[in-house]
Amino acid sequence: MVSNYLKLQYRLLVRHIKATGLPVPIASLLLFGLCYLIYYALFQYPIFGCYAVILVNFQLLFLLTEKNRNDFLKNTFSRKDFHKIRLWENGLVVSPSFVILLLHSHWLYAMFLIVLAVVFAFLTFKAFGKSIPTPFAKKPFEFIIGFRRSYLLLLVLYVLAGIGFYAANSNLVLFCVVCMALTCVFYYQLPEPIFYLWNNHHTPTAFLMRKFKRGILQCLLLVLPLLFLYAVIFPSDLFNACIVLGGILLLLPFAITLKYVAYPREINFPEGFALALCFSFYPLILALLPFYYFKAINNLKNHL
Repeated sequence: MVSNYLKLQYRLLVRHIKATGLPVPIASLLLFGLCYLIYYALFQYPIFGCYAVILVNFQLLFLLTEKNRNDFLKNTFSRKDFHKIRLWENGLVVSPSFVILLLHSHWLYAMFLIVLAVVFAFLTFKAFGKSIPTPFAKKPFEFIIGFRRSYLLLLVLYVLAGIGFYAANSNLVLFCVVCMALTCVFYYQLPEPIFYLWNNHHTPTAFLMRKFKRGILQCLLLVLPLLFLYAVIFPSDLFNACIVLGGILLLLPFAITLKYVAYPREINFPEGFALALCFSFYPLILALLPFYYFKAINNLKNHL
């Protein structure tokens, strides 16, 4: 039963990869290339690189603990098989990062990753329901859904930022702010149902501008408390905070633009590659944002 379930998940993954327009061998090569980039990045930023690897795996493991999904598995399999499946899933998720950390001799972080994988296999988290207030308005809805899927990660980032303030480590605080901004970017990964757009009376330009405004404001709602404390506690490093804030003001609109370039499908390889280019050389966003903005406008004309 367990092997059949894992084979089914593999087939679903293959179908998802093919839906992006990528052959499976090419996708495997890209995954290997991504692992190599992470391996190389750890040479450049060993401490913050390890933090980033742990946080990414933390969020992935957290997503696998979703209550409805785990309730289905519990009702389908025996208790023993359920825990086997969860251990296999978590082990497969963390294995690339585990190998990379071992290759860098980061034994402590690698062992911590294994502990996380085992602990999360026995946990189930229920997403916040409607009765639990969120700090976001209903528009855009992406932040409500995203917040409920990543609240534990955001809590960890706030705790890390608090440690950064306590230890007078300004770089750790900015690292947490950047991680929060990147988390907000991934809130725009999935498209909304098309009738949401049919009910919209705005022009494509006005629609995108409203999305930009609300997305930036709600992202700032998460990061401004940290940036304000940063300016008070580390006034000599205020320029660094301004650079990060400026990056957020460009990154969120770019992510929203990519979403509506791809709409009504999900963001696939072409848009993901453009986003990866900006991460590798951030000033490139100044050229790519206008280009993809006009592509998004043209695409939205078909739906608004």
